[in-house]
Amino acid sequence: MGKVGASLQLPHPAETVYRVATRIEDLPRWLPEVVGAELLDTALTVGSRVRLQMGPAAGGAVITGTVKQLRPPSIVAIGGSAGPLSIDVRTRLDSAGPTSTRVVLEIEIHAPPLMGFIGREAERRINAELFGALERFKALVEAEPA
Repeated sequence: MGKVGASLQLPHPAETVYRVATRIEDLPRWLPEVVGAELLDTALTVGSRVRLQMGPAAGGAVITGTVKQLRPPSIVAIGGSAGPLSIDVRTRLDSAGPTSTRVVLEIEIHAPPLMGFIGREAERRINAELFGALERFKALVEAEPA
């Protein structure tokens, strides 16, 4: 299917931004089409299991996935599937000095040809919402204690 992405520069150190990006329970507050998120293991590490409840554009799918990459303070990547629908979310944080971080959000959706309409609709809605998602993420970072 497709891959969508957007980026945003934040006037905050990478460690602060990373702290917000790795709070699984906050993903619905900013990530497009995610309406529920739960860490299924006790700690967030590579291989930890995550459950994401998707919105209507993704057919309300419940995606069970794993943390594929976790490299403080620069990368968090989660991927998973719900039947034939799969999604990969990668948040990369590029430090631009001690008080500035560039956030790069990439989302890739895969669906088989028979479910292509769901994948295309999810991709369309997520793409339309990416910049708003990064603005919501920015608000969470700005509310984070120093």
